[in-house]
Amino acid sequence: MKKILERTATTYGGRDGEIKDTLSGYSVKLSKPMEMGGKNSIGTNPEELFSMGYSACLASSLEYLLVTQHIAYESLFVKADTLLMMDEKTGFQFAINVNARVLGVSKAIEKEYIKKAYDFCPYSKAIKGNVEVTFID
Repeated sequence: MKKILERTATTYGGRDGEIKDTLSGYSVKLSKPMEMGGKNSIGTNPEELFSMGYSACLASSLEYLLVTQHIAYESLFVKADTLLMMDEKTGFQFAINVNARVLGVSKAIEKEYIKKAYDFCPYSKAIKGNVEVTFID
């Protein structure tokens, strides 16, 4: 397998810490969610970051497949809703509800390419069998 790129981020602290990207220097403040005893919500959290990463990766995979297969479309979007779940025996785990749309194509083409993108997406491959992913029609 040929490496395309590599990115590195480091988190300092935990839920109330900071994440820094090595290449760009981009920095993000973390804040513990109020549901977990947090005092404020001025920062982000791993669940929001996972939603952003997953939706961006799936949308990018969908775009890549549509473009390389010369499928004309108007626009697309992927909304990922990440749920943090607790299993008393195994601990925390994620579940994701996904709403993906491709505008300007038939429903059949939309459904076909969303499925192809799910199978193609590196995030989807990484979480397969570990995270319950539900697509919302």
